[in-house]
Amino acid sequence: MNKHETAEVLGYLAAAFPHAKVTKQTAIVFHDVLSALPASDVMVAAKELVRECEFFPSPAQILNAVGRLSGTTSPSSGMAWQEVLRQVGEKGRMGVPEFSHATTEAVVKAIGWRDICMSENVDVLRSNFLRMYDGMAKSLDREALKELVSKANDALEQPKVMLELEG
Repeated sequence: MNKHETAEVLGYLAAAFPHAKVTKQTAIVFHDVLSALPASDVMVAAKELVRECEFFPSPAQILNAVGRLSGTTSPSSGMAWQEVLRQVGEKGRMGVPEFSHATTEAVVKAIGWRDICMSENVDVLRSNFLRMYDGMAKSLDREALKELVSKANDALEQPKVMLELEG
């Protein structure tokens, strides 16, 4: 994302949150944090946050929204729990569950698939799952976002390397 595209995103957000002060320093920080990402992804995330947020979003909120919308970060704990329940119904304790995200898989593995399927107290199981999920999601999502930005940076650097090799 170039500086002009960063300015477009900030202009959109400023129009949605007219009481926010967007300074030159604000633009510098937003560009520094988000410049490696595709402008279209950032704008989609900004539009999503305009629908969700009451206050001007931070660069971290936009980065998290890009991750969430791209499927890079974990789904909500409630969505993950619903997926676990679906897998219990479809696969049962003898089956091998398949989950859409690594966080869900990690929590199920930590609790134990057989224990989940055999649990007689679904309320306690749900509570434990949600608590564990939120903790794991924070850690795994932090790493996933670092990787997302790193890959985007690598993609930006690759043409420069090619030009240097050709030149």
